[in-house]
Amino acid sequence: MSPEDADGVDRPAANWVAEAHALRADGRPLVTVLPDGRARAPPDAMSPVVIALQGMVQDRLPERGRPVSAVYGERVLALVPGRGVHVGAVLRGRPDRELRASMQMSARAVGERARLSLEAWTGDEASVEAVAEGLRPVVARTASWGPGAVGEPLRTKGVLATTAVDFEGGRARFKVAAFNAGLAHVPDPWVELSMGRELLRLDAARPARALDGPARLRMGALSPGEAGSVAALLEPLRPGSSLVEGELTFFADDGSPRHVELPRRYVEVVPPPSGAVGTPRAPSPVDPGSADMAMRAWRYPASLGALDVLRTARTVLGTRGLEMGAGAEVAGPPPSWTVEAGSAHGHVPLGVGLTVVGGDVRELRLVVASTEASLVAWTVADVRVQLVEAFFRRWRGQAELEEVR
Repeated sequence: MSPEDADGVDRPAANWVAEAHALRADGRPLVTVLPDGRARAPPDAMSPVVIALQGMVQDRLPERGRPVSAVYGERVLALVPGRGVHVGAVLRGRPDRELRASMQMSARAVGERARLSLEAWTGDEASVEAVAEGLRPVVARTASWGPGAVGEPLRTKGVLATTAVDFEGGRARFKVAAFNAGLAHVPDPWVELSMGRELLRLDAARPARALDGPARLRMGALSPGEAGSVAALLEPLRPGSSLVEGELTFFADDGSPRHVELPRRYVEVVPPPSGAVGTPRAPSPVDPGSADMAMRAWRYPASLGALDVLRTARTVLGTRGLEMGAGAEVAGPPPSWTVEAGSAHGHVPLGVGLTVVGGDVRELRLVVASTEASLVAWTVADVRVQLVEAFFRRWRGQAELEEVR
């Protein structure tokens, strides 16, 4: 089925919308709506089109204050800025005035309906439905016809790549999406990364099998028309800002290498806008269904007593603007002592736990949880540095923590 003109005659469609997306102001995806009205939440953060939309936001395109678009093969991505939430669309065809108008109305509707839930997003059913309801008009407008009804689709050729950065489990996630818009099979593309090693350490990849060396990631083969993605999980060794650069390489049919420069991104492991020290609050469980969580551990020397380690670690937490809990002790074996603390950065809760395990284990374990993944990453990096410095001062450089990896 195709759209009809005033005389009831079928005419080619300007576009067909395959997906509508709501994204936070920093590009993180909130909700995706499909042509049949179904909502996905949370969206797949490793989806190539989600990475591309996130990258458009991180390229600061919304700051132009007007709709923007990008073309990846026959996938056209449109983005309309809003207050607190942006609306993106994945379509076939050309973004026209009607599409942009529906996206602008959607951005306003989502901002009005979900304003309060966006301030402390948990992804609960009511919040998701409020966002999805605002997005549905974008896909409903073209849902009665299919991609074949589009008269003049936009096309680009070649292998196209883009990047985006977010956070997961206390690590920065440098994501790469590649779109094969050529006619040839791309058998074994790979990504080489460059970054400041004093601030970031490449620990793992998504998917895990993609890690292929200290700075290389393997991406699966791409047939014509296909898209793929891979991510480097970067451990922040201390708070700060670090530039990450990279290149996508593959071999052409004639055996010659082809190189595609990746958009550069800064990994910002910095305090939240409210400052490094939040408002102390009694430790309380952060909803595990909506929280990002990180766990780290260090071994301490056998020459140190567990209670001395606990006192030093507790002092570190006490300097970070956290409300300290009563703590708990387990007789074991092995014996362990736990201290919990909490704070709030605006509407965002933060929970921190430190456990010292004695006996032969001799571990200092850190758990950080928050609904804001970037806050988890910054807290892990900040506490890591503070612990190392506190141990150096307390034992005059004679005792060091050994990270358990």
